[in-house]
Amino acid sequence: MIAVALAFMALSSIGALRPLEDTSYTIISPVRSLLTAIASPIANLVTNFGDIHALTSENERLRTENQRLASEVARLQEDATRLEDLQRLLDVKQSLADQTFVTTRIVASAPTNLRQVVAVDRGKSDGVKTGMPVLTEGNALIGTVTKVDGSHAWITLVTDIDSAVSATDLESQAAGVVSGNYSRQLSMEFVAAASSIKEGDTVVTSGLGGSYPPGLVIGRVTGISGNPQEVFRKVAVQPLASLSHLDNVLIMTSFTPTKVPLP
Repeated sequence: MIAVALAFMALSSIGALRPLEDTSYTIISPVRSLLTAIASPIANLVTNFGDIHALTSENERLRTENQRLASEVARLQEDATRLEDLQRLLDVKQSLADQTFVTTRIVASAPTNLRQVVAVDRGKSDGVKTGMPVLTEGNALIGTVTKVDGSHAWITLVTDIDSAVSATDLESQAAGVVSGNYSRQLSMEFVAAASSIKEGDTVVTSGLGGSYPPGLVIGRVTGISGNPQEVFRKVAVQPLASLSHLDNVLIMTSFTPTKVPLP
């Protein structure tokens, strides 16, 4: 066997086997080309499959990251809105520096549209008592604390059917009583027909009766019915506060309502 191998090596070194080698290459070359042609698409398919798998994984990762970023943006926007809201309430505190307040958050509302009542997350343990006025931005009165327990309180809004606030038209000084109704609107009753009240006027608390401090903004006059020949005129008032979109509000804990006895 060794001798045969040595003989082939010797013949190859002097070129004696070249015709045989050329013949073998000629025979094998077409087969090799055929195998390459068959194998190449398979190799490409395997490579492409790997690329598709990698792209799918990357897309899934990017989708998950996009969802996380979207949630983070939403949270930051909510925090920014809450910060702006609290800043506006701070402006109220600064404008009424002689009063003290508890900042509270609305956590629930009345289950039916018949009552305009909301619940907040502060109660007796925070110094909240019934009768305390509740404000929002712009020094706007939104209602009164009507029920309290240890950690929660319930606020009856000015638009509630049971709400009645002694009020004054700031421009004409016309007096009246602002009350709510089932349509969630405000009306100012018992306004003297001879008064010069007009649309666009600002209506504030008068302080009469001792239930509210004077000067808290209730709303603006949007309509007047009746005529000078009548004893009273009825005035439509638009609340300054957006009562259907309340979030954080201020309870004026320094104010103690007093009932002025009738003569």
